[in-house]
Amino acid sequence: MKHSYAVFATVFAILVLSSIGNSVYAATVTDVDGNVYRAVPVKGQVWMAQNLNVSHYRNGDPIRHALTPAEWADAAKKKQGAWCYYRNTAGNKKRYGKLYNWYAVNDPRGLAPQGWRIPSDKDWEHLEGAFGGKMFAANHLIAASFFSSARRSIGVSGGYRRSDGRFFHKGTNGLYWSSSLFVKGYAWCRNMSSKNAVLFRNDTCMENGLSVRCVR
Repeated sequence: MKHSYAVFATVFAILVLSSIGNSVYAATVTDVDGNVYRAVPVKGQVWMAQNLNVSHYRNGDPIRHALTPAEWADAAKKKQGAWCYYRNTAGNKKRYGKLYNWYAVNDPRGLAPQGWRIPSDKDWEHLEGAFGGKMFAANHLIAASFFSSARRSIGVSGGYRRSDGRFFHKGTNGLYWSSSLFVKGYAWCRNMSSKNAVLFRNDTCMENGLSVRCVR
């Protein structure tokens, strides 16, 4: 029975990707800094096919670049939006984009490009459903590199930055913010691993630095 479910999920994902067809990457979106991202339609929505890499809010104001653990903690203490590259290495920019705390995600000046939004918890559920549900979604999203043209999980597993400024899990896990609050100090996110088929729904501290995808 377990094998039958796995076969069904694989066929389902193939059908979804086939329905996207030649329209994959036909659309692009440009952020306020001029970065251009591929975008792909999925069941009535359009998702960015790459991690967000913007350093200004939609109104042009700069997002704080927090390099050191002390700077990262200070931004959290002041509830300021902040970004960094994994291990503060600019070489991670092209593959993984930036890591943002949730204060940047939730800033009223807008993190997503005009006409786009940070996916809510419901948006993530919609994406999961398009790929056979959360029990199988990560497996297929990783196999497609989350709509990236790169092989396997190169564009997906950007790791995260913990509230104490330390970095973890690049190359194995991709953690993505939602715009949805869980409880005070925590928000919902999604966690996918190259070693697991499940797209995990987790809550995480708003002070952590996660990757961001946008949707419309």
